[in-house]
Amino acid sequence: MLNKEIENLGLEIDLACDSNDSLKLEQLLVGCDSLVGNETSENRSVLYFYKANCCAALRMIERKDVDDTWNWHQERLITEILHLRKAVAETGFEQLNEVMQCKILTNIANGLSSLGRAIESINYYDKALSRIDNFAMALGNKAIGQVHYGQHLYDHGHSGIFFFLAHKQLNRFGTEPLLWDCGVHQDALEAFIDYRDFAESVLKEMEFDSSFDFNNFPLGQHKKEQDYRKWCLRHRLFMNPLNDVFSATIAANDVLHLPSHVYAVGEEPRFPKYFNILKQEFIVARHMIYEFTTADFDHYSDNDVLLENGLDGVHFGYRNELLKSSLRVSYSIFDKIALFLNDYMDIGLKVDGVNFRNIWGTYNKRDRKLEIRSCFIDSENWLLRGLYFLSKDLYAPNFIDVAEPQAQELHYIRKMAEHRYLGIQEYPAQVGDTEYLKYITVDDLEDKALKMLQLSREALIYLSLAMHIEERKREEARGNGLVVPIQSTPL
Repeated sequence: MLNKEIENLGLEIDLACDSNDSLKLEQLLVGCDSLVGNETSENRSVLYFYKANCCAALRMIERKDVDDTWNWHQERLITEILHLRKAVAETGFEQLNEVMQCKILTNIANGLSSLGRAIESINYYDKALSRIDNFAMALGNKAIGQVHYGQHLYDHGHSGIFFFLAHKQLNRFGTEPLLWDCGVHQDALEAFIDYRDFAESVLKEMEFDSSFDFNNFPLGQHKKEQDYRKWCLRHRLFMNPLNDVFSATIAANDVLHLPSHVYAVGEEPRFPKYFNILKQEFIVARHMIYEFTTADFDHYSDNDVLLENGLDGVHFGYRNELLKSSLRVSYSIFDKIALFLNDYMDIGLKVDGVNFRNIWGTYNKRDRKLEIRSCFIDSENWLLRGLYFLSKDLYAPNFIDVAEPQAQELHYIRKMAEHRYLGIQEYPAQVGDTEYLKYITVDDLEDKALKMLQLSREALIYLSLAMHIEERKREEARGNGLVVPIQSTPL
């Protein structure tokens, strides 16, 4: 239950937003901070939502003077998303009324979509719709995001499915009652109708078969494989963009690879080789987590292994080590993506020094700001920018502008697993961490390993689709010169 002080603060923020009073909004941000420390978790969730609203209003005031559509410096929006994610991370978030929950989740999704995080935005729209399945702003904006995502696919059959599903959702506007949080947003409604009509025209031009059975595809020859593929579909872990929009069996394959691309005569066609390795490592990391979920606690490799009882509740065994290994493999994919970009974008960093944070630019210590490389700034590549903003979900000591509240903890867990000691407990035990040894429960590690796997999948899909956009730009720049196109060929 909100107290009077927080209610009044909310009203003041609404007035400052309506009057575009940037000075007042900055003051109200400080006011929110002064209350956060002494409030219940439910009220903290609301205060983070208020802080996000202040950031959003300040961002809208500032962008009136400058078109920031392709700006890679989005500090206000990053901070807004961070506050909204903090609101969701509070245990009291679940005590908020469902409309408030949906507003927060939808606002996160909208922000991520504008940054190019198409996949993660869909996840947040779906979280909102799982609470209220006719929440208008989540429904409409998710469909628009699917249209944009579909436009960036190089498989036109997949694009058609994205347009079909988006049109199906947009067709609900005007044909059934939907929930608008503060009355009908006329501008939004008109945009949704425009996108519905656009999707419909594209589907007609494609002669899309709307009666096609998306579930008429096999999941494997035996039950063990079928169960594995169902698990992958449910967790959206196939290397296939279709798995982002539904769990139909047509999506149960790892079909995504690199788009058709061009090399100079005599140049080594190396990028498919890189991507083969990235993709295979992802698939192994994925199966490790699945095997953890299905494996028996006792494994034959654990038989006759002498280990001493450390009296700290740590549980050893093959099953738990699968999680640790999956986390390490998933995390390593990001730096290898950076190596891919270093070569493909001809950045020229020394191989030994490349990582997923410094590939984007050099860090100016004096201004505490990343100076992004011109090859990225000038690209106007939505999904390449999405890959950059995904990097902000990964913490690094010199890059503190992260958009994920748990980024630093994820970074620390990975460091302990990779370079020090990570003890896995079935249940929390009353033992303290040291700089050598960190304790974590198996459930917490499972959540973190799955999170890293999902992020690595998202990054790999963005890499492939960003390359498709870049290749089209390069084709336009080349004109009719002699080229050698390379298309992905199955092994």
